Amino acid sequence: MKKETINILIQSKGRMAPFVEKIFKKNKLKIIKKSERSLTGVVKGHPSIRIIYMNTSEIVEALAKNIGDIGISGKDLFYESEPNIQSKVSIAKKYNWGQSDLCVFVDQNWFDCINSADLEDISYEFYNKKKRLMRCATKFKNLTREWFNSKGITQYELINSKGATEGAIASNISDMCTDLSTTGETARQNNLKAIETILKSSACLFYSKKSLKKKGVKKILGILSKD
Repeated sequence: MKKETINILIQSKGRMAPFVEKIFKKNKLKIIKKSERSLTGVVKGHPSIRIIYMNTSEIVEALAKNIGDIGISGKDLFYESEPNIQSKVSIAKKYNWGQSDLCVFVDQNWFDCINSADLEDISYEFYNKKKRLMRCATKFKNLTREWFNSKGITQYELINSKGATEGAIASNISDMCTDLSTTGETARQNNLKAIETILKSSACLFYSKKSLKKKGVKKILGILSKD
């Protein structure tokens, strides 16, 4: 009887790719691709495993839709996803690499703004004096909205960021922003300061809850959990 295929979703390039490759090599799982541009691969000696390459931001949702069984992506992307997606996917392992913080950034010249309470006061100043909502650029609308709501800040507008989020403030598209930061250097170069951290992120090993019934999935999760 032919074994069921176990689909593992990973990033082909980007900052996570070298770490993912290292995890596979360390655990003697050699990935073979037909060419450098191939979007699929196999694992030598494991005919039931198929590797599927995709954008990191797509992996969690793909697991929820049963396109894959196992995947490596960011903790931030999991918690940014919709509740119906999170309910179908679980974290098997939080790795000690790929760390970054989702931070709330404001202009360094906002001298009186050092925390969320100060930001609430500033948001009312925008509303009362400038007759508009305080604008916040972000690629993480769900996490940012949850943060604002948890702090009781209501006078704001989220601006979808498609490029360099920090640049939205310099170009007057937004008044503040939330973005991932590893060292904080990019923010400093753009005259921004972090006033709070929304989420501490890292690379994680995920699996589709439905896939746990598939033979071999638990074994592969155990192997890939060794970083």
